[in-house]
This record gives sequence, structure tokens and C-alpha cells, in this order.
Amino acid sequence: MKNFLIIYVVLLFTCSCKAQDNSNLKSEIISFYKINDKDIQNCKKESDELRKMKYEEWLIENIFKGCTARLEYLNFFRDNSLKMLEKTSTKENLLIVNYISNNIAIPNDTKTILYANNNYFGIKHYLDFVNNTAIEKNEEFEVSEFERENVKKIDEYLKTGKSEYFSNKSNGQIGLYKQWNVIVRNNGKVKIIELYRIK
Repeated sequence: MKNFLIIYVVLLFTCSCKAQDNSNLKSEIISFYKINDKDIQNCKKESDELRKMKYEEWLIENIFKGCTARLEYLNFFRDNSLKMLEKTSTKENLLIVNYISNNIAIPNDTKTILYANNNYFGIKHYLDFVNNTAIEKNEEFEVSEFERENVKKIDEYLKTGKSEYFSNKSNGQIGLYKQWNVIVRNNGKVKIIELYRIK
């Protein structure tokens, strides 16, 4: 009975630590993909400028909604990163890559790719138009060879700090294959960064 109690306490402690590991990473993901107040303020500033120029209020409201909708891709990155996290154990190495896959529609279509244990998993978020009504969809997709190559190049950059394809310095552009939001866990160490395509 005493041995059983010791084993139970050890298992309970181990599960508690694992839950804590995932909980911490989830908190970091939620914090990282939060829509910045500064961006919202810029949208408000743009609206205020239009008011000074005596534009119609309905037009100002539509422009403000369009301005903030451009930021919604961060919500999709957050939600799909958390879904990908559920596919892994709390200790295994992982790489989650988020990017805008189509910047024609607003909010932008996005893709999230998980690379763990030499396997790739993909979730895409997009708008589907049915009878002139936009319906948001989230669905799994098979990661293409092109996307796998990009993930490998990102992984190489994270391991070496050098790449002819990616940099952590912004060139001021976002959109299709311009900006990559990356979550990496390697030997228990977590890093969440933005990378930018330079080639």
C-alpha cells in the first residue's frame, strides 16, 4: 500500500508538471498573437482623420472595420497554434509555422503547419463564399512539398542563425509568403519569433 501511494504521488506530480509545461506555452502563444493596441489606435486615428475631412459616418465605420479586419489573421494564428499544440506531447520538440496564404480576402487566409517527430500537419483558415455570404472555415490540409521545403529552411535558420531565405529583421511587408510566425520548442526551450522572407 505504501509503494502504491508513492507511485501515485510521483505520477500525480509528473502529470502536474506536464500540464504546467503546456499551460505556460499556451499562455505565451495567447500573449504573442494578441492584436496590438497600437494597431487599433492607428485604425482609430485614420477614422478621426476622415471625420475631420467630413466623410459620411457609415463610410468611416466601414473603413475602420476593414482596418481592424486586416489584423484578424493573428487570431487565426493563435487558435490554430493551440490546436496544433494538442497534437503533441508536452516535452517533444516541435516547430509550428504560421503564415498568410492569401492576402486577397479580408481577413487574410492563413495556414498553420506543425512539424514534429518527422511528421507534418496542416490547418488552414479561409473564407468560403456561398450565395454571396462569407463563411469562415478551418480545415486540415496535406502539407505540400513546397511548404515542407519552407519549413526545413526555417528549421535550418533556427538551428544555425543563418539563412539566405529568412531573417528576423522586418522589411516592412506582410502578406503572402512575406512574414512567418514561428513557435519552436527544442529540448524544453521555447521561442516564439517572427521571420521575414529575404529571398
